[in-house]
Amino acid sequence: MSNIIDFIQTLTEEELRFISNLDYGCGAEKHFVVLKKVIFGQDGVGNYDQSWYPYEVIELGANWLQPGHEKEFTACTLLVIHNVMKGNDGSTDLDYKFESHAKDYDQLPEKYRSLVLAAYEQANI
Repeated sequence: MSNIIDFIQTLTEEELRFISNLDYGCGAEKHFVVLKKVIFGQDGVGNYDQSWYPYEVIELGANWLQPGHEKEFTACTLLVIHNVMKGNDGSTDLDYKFESHAKDYDQLPEKYRSLVLAAYEQANI
């Protein structure tokens, strides 16, 4: 899991702002502040009070690969897997997620694809 933390902590302010705006810009500043807290202060694990801010944009980011934003997609995917493994996300079915996004993962640059596949492997998928 340290690879997940190491990777997500490389997100730049610009990348964090991109993720924070994924809910059509709604609550973007609050998402941004709490997203930074989760990533840099909580080792990527949200708590119950953070199920909407920032987890909503994390989930959106993990479900939507946008050209030019492969790193953000990868980071969000890793955060979702990490939160499932840590017991913070009980609603995401990782088997289904893996199957439904396999084509997206295939489109990622190798450096990102290998991180995502390793995370799924850690989660026994």
